[in-house]
Amino acid sequence: MSVSTATRELEFALINSFRSFMASSPFYSAVSTQEKRYDVFLSFRGEDTGDRFASYLYAALYDKQILCFMDRKLERGDEISPTLRKTIDESTISVIIFSENYATSTWCLDELVQILEAKKRNGQIVMPIFYGIDPSIVRRQKGCYEVAFAALEQRFKNRMETVHQWRAALTEAANLCGLDSKDFRPENQLIQKIVRDVLLKLPKYSSCNIDGCKGRLFAIQERMEEIENLLDIGSTNVRILGIWGMGGIGKTTIASVVFQRFAYSHFEGRSYLWNVRQEYESFGPNYLRRKLLIDLLKDEATVSMDTPFVASPFIQDRLCRKRVLIVLDDVDSSVQLETLVEGYHQLAPGSRIIVTTRDKQVLVKVADGIHKVEGLNYIESLKLFHLHAFGKNSIAVDCETLSERVASYANGNPLTLRVLGSFLHSRSKEEWESALEKLKRVPNKDILKVLRISYDGLDDKGIQNIFLDIACFFDRPFTREYAESILGGGDSSVTIGISVLIDKSLIENCRENKKRFRMHDLVRQMGWSVVSDEHKEPGNRSRLCNATDVCHVLEKNTGTAAIEGILLNLSEVKRDVKISPAAFSKMCNLRFLKIYCDNIQSNKCKLYLPRGFESIVSNELRYFQCDLYPSKYLPEFSPENLVELILRHSHLEQLGNHVVQSLPKLQNMDLSNSKFLTHLPDLSLAPNLESINLEGCRSLFHILSSIENLHKLIDLNLNGCSNLRDLEEISGRRGYLGLVRHKYFKNLVNNTYDLLKYLTFLNPSIANFITKFPLQSSRSSISQRFPLNLRSLRLGGTSIEVLPSSICDLPGLDHLDLSGCKRLKSLPTSICKLKSLQSINLNECSNLEEFPEILEPMERLYYLDLVEAAIKNLPESIENLVGLRDLRIRNCREIEFLPNNLCNLRGLDNLYLDNCPKLQTLPSCPLGLELLSIRNCASFSLTTELPSCLGLFNASNCTSLESIPSWTSSPRIYRMKVLEWWGVIHLDSTNHGAVFTMLSCAMLWNLECFDQFEVVGMVHGFYPGDEIPKLFSYQSLGNSLRNIKLPDWNSNDLLGVVFCVVLEPSKIVDHHFVYVHYQSHDEHAYKYDGYAYLGELEIKSDHILMWYDKKYLKGRSWFNTCSNVTELSFHVKTYLYDGGVKFVGSGSENLKIKKCGIQLVYSEASGNGVRSQDDEEKDHDDESHPYE
Repeated sequence: MSVSTATRELEFALINSFRSFMASSPFYSAVSTQEKRYDVFLSFRGEDTGDRFASYLYAALYDKQILCFMDRKLERGDEISPTLRKTIDESTISVIIFSENYATSTWCLDELVQILEAKKRNGQIVMPIFYGIDPSIVRRQKGCYEVAFAALEQRFKNRMETVHQWRAALTEAANLCGLDSKDFRPENQLIQKIVRDVLLKLPKYSSCNIDGCKGRLFAIQERMEEIENLLDIGSTNVRILGIWGMGGIGKTTIASVVFQRFAYSHFEGRSYLWNVRQEYESFGPNYLRRKLLIDLLKDEATVSMDTPFVASPFIQDRLCRKRVLIVLDDVDSSVQLETLVEGYHQLAPGSRIIVTTRDKQVLVKVADGIHKVEGLNYIESLKLFHLHAFGKNSIAVDCETLSERVASYANGNPLTLRVLGSFLHSRSKEEWESALEKLKRVPNKDILKVLRISYDGLDDKGIQNIFLDIACFFDRPFTREYAESILGGGDSSVTIGISVLIDKSLIENCRENKKRFRMHDLVRQMGWSVVSDEHKEPGNRSRLCNATDVCHVLEKNTGTAAIEGILLNLSEVKRDVKISPAAFSKMCNLRFLKIYCDNIQSNKCKLYLPRGFESIVSNELRYFQCDLYPSKYLPEFSPENLVELILRHSHLEQLGNHVVQSLPKLQNMDLSNSKFLTHLPDLSLAPNLESINLEGCRSLFHILSSIENLHKLIDLNLNGCSNLRDLEEISGRRGYLGLVRHKYFKNLVNNTYDLLKYLTFLNPSIANFITKFPLQSSRSSISQRFPLNLRSLRLGGTSIEVLPSSICDLPGLDHLDLSGCKRLKSLPTSICKLKSLQSINLNECSNLEEFPEILEPMERLYYLDLVEAAIKNLPESIENLVGLRDLRIRNCREIEFLPNNLCNLRGLDNLYLDNCPKLQTLPSCPLGLELLSIRNCASFSLTTELPSCLGLFNASNCTSLESIPSWTSSPRIYRMKVLEWWGVIHLDSTNHGAVFTMLSCAMLWNLECFDQFEVVGMVHGFYPGDEIPKLFSYQSLGNSLRNIKLPDWNSNDLLGVVFCVVLEPSKIVDHHFVYVHYQSHDEHAYKYDGYAYLGELEIKSDHILMWYDKKYLKGRSWFNTCSNVTELSFHVKTYLYDGGVKFVGSGSENLKIKKCGIQLVYSEASGNGVRSQDDEEKDHDDESHPYE
């Protein structure tokens, strides 16, 4: 087979394999969005070509999986049927075969007119073929066409406009670019040319059938916007776009979709090179470069002029005239990229090159933009897994939890979800459980093979070791600085190595905190597999992190010099561990020893050292952690390289002097809850110590005076050191001093300033002075002098009575915490001079009756907490808190009125006024207020208009309220997310309807705009009432709705479901959740985790609870699980939780459901949706009550 033939076959295969990837795009606005039934419509004269050429062409198109319509009826009437007209409109391309007798058929001529109209209407492609006839004869209607039209004019002399229309159509069609049969010999070459042209034109006009892509396009549209922006198709410069991410994350899929969207519609040449890494290794650079040039130039003779190192000027000239799209998939070195696209800037203007890679460094120097591919979210992961594991079948309830385990395990990696879904397809629950249990120990080999490519691509042994250290020992997110200190201690090779791992997608930024890094669980498992392959015997491996292997080595004393690190999570061990005294005697290269416990408070596993450690012989130990350490003394070891020492909940009584002779690298020491520890040794030889945690060391009596030489100490935690007696010995300390919860301190330094003056903070981010003095302290005021660089001053729980005016001398103070200062009576007016102040906490200042005048604007103060203060009123000058966003005045039992100029706080978002029994009314509120809570304000009545953009309004148990505000008719009421009015017993039925109208509008807007805006997760309402609103189509007494027929369950207009229940009077003293369960008619049970939450409250009359939760409607995951179901039963149940977190039992005894209802909500475009109760009543005045 020739190269050109092979190239064409490859092109055909490429087009056919990717046709289903085509997705809709704004760039195709000229093309009709009408669904196409056929790829090609054949128009031909049956007596001329029907038995031969047209039939052969049809067969050739069919062989290439091109769906073609061919009307084989030879006897036809004068006019084409409406069905045939529709068929033409539903075809992408029309191929018109003009032959000698084509013009004699009015049927053919009508087809031609209809085809050209479709071309004008929706951009249909028209391909004229001149079979045995010259194009000029068709164009000018000469020769046999002139004879044919003479007969037509005689036959249709009363319809000459139709004849003129046929003539115009022939002229227009003949002027289009077409193929002449005389140019092709033999005839099959013409057929091949037509098929090839059709294949090249179809992708431009194809649309993506996402449902038919077997999961490959999950969430692809959401990820395409950034790609299209980076491509910047409209610009004329040459651009390289990089697509970067870990193995299996979907880089190739995204590149394929981009290729299919743009390759055939925006570029004159195109090439997609798959698996460049492997092809380059197997066949060399010349093979790939030749393949690329053949794709772009379509000319072997020209390509043969290329040379390995210097491109042919002729080839360069050809390329600079042709706008091309090139995709290079899985490039793993800059050399590969340079070989293939050297001199890329000489390509024609507007050309684009897309490179997918796992290594960011490949792209850094050449790419104009880099897109990092993130994993799927949880819902997307479940949907992709379900598609492969269950197909279109419903999910059995006993597999739902197992599915969630798989989604968690995959952590957003599409390859893993596809592989595991296919593997578990049609298997039993027992097989699932067995497979998932095995995955904890042994990764799937297909997944492992893909991921290990990245590790094998690390060409430096040192970087491989850094990777394995992180995989085996860094099981939590970490900062770069922490990793460098533990692994290298200033070694530049570690710094470079971590950068390489980031670039190769082997570690990545945490989404929630970009300063911290993590390793994907699957990549971590791959690292474990690499270590496991080192040797069959665990004691001869470099690292141990499997609990079974570690226990075997430590108990059987099988360790060797090969071991560099050990990690043992005691929470994974179900028995006691008895460590051999000589367990570490042969581990002379041990750098990392971590024996820890996740649930250290409840752990039942015990660690035994029958005779104590003999010694740890390694001089390389950098990290030493042993939770629940059972011995009184540390083993002998050389600590010169130790960076971190952690012995939580240990039985240590003291740190022997031999340990602290030299600790030049020690940075962190955690001896927390070592309840037998009596004193610390001299730590003056640990000059780099930054953090000491002694929390809960209740036997600790002394902190040696040498601690004052630790100039880098930032964090000293003495919480719970109830017997500490010599605090006065601490002087010269710089950093963070935590003295929280020192309940029994008796010997605090007498002069607070003597302590404060040494607290100069080297790290502004933790510049806090936290000291909760006991109430019996003899000091009733604090010094008038403070360290000038304080940023956060926390004096909560102290016995101070006056905050001095000199506090204004702290220009950098950000946060002031005086919570629990029960003797505090006043604040100075000079507080307004603290221009950097952001928050003031006066919670539980039960003697503070007045808030100071704010004499100057405070632009940065955003948070003011007056909860349980004795405040009687606020000054009018509070309007100078111009930056205030959050004002909390809960439990202020003496306050009656708020200042009238409260509306001037234009930035105020949240206002909490709960449990203020004397509060009578509200002044005008700021227009931007989003949250207003006035629960349990018995004297409160609403006399002013509320802001129309209010999102949460809680007036529960405001027993004086009799009506709701007229603002419920505002067009912006859709912003309402929560409306709680339980206990507002004086609302009448008219107000009930207004509440329902408001909630309906809010729910409908939020459901319809779910994908366009970031909106709050739940909309719910709770208010007095005893009837399910008539809008709810499905209603029942009790807590169940059985066998509901759902004819429109699969409609694209369906937005979600709203739930409604009537609750009987009850006193709720615990946390309750109302859940919805549903069950199909085939007895498959499903659980929908959407819920409404009810805290502690007392309901004295029937109440209506109405809600939906779009957090779970995102992706319609629960709809998809039963997408084929047409009949469902719903069961609404209440559950009891402790603290609203942990399930502790059924809540049906305390909280009873009297009635329930559901309503399917459709988009407004469907003509359905949610209507007001008033509208519903108009339609149902004569109907009986709809209870079953």
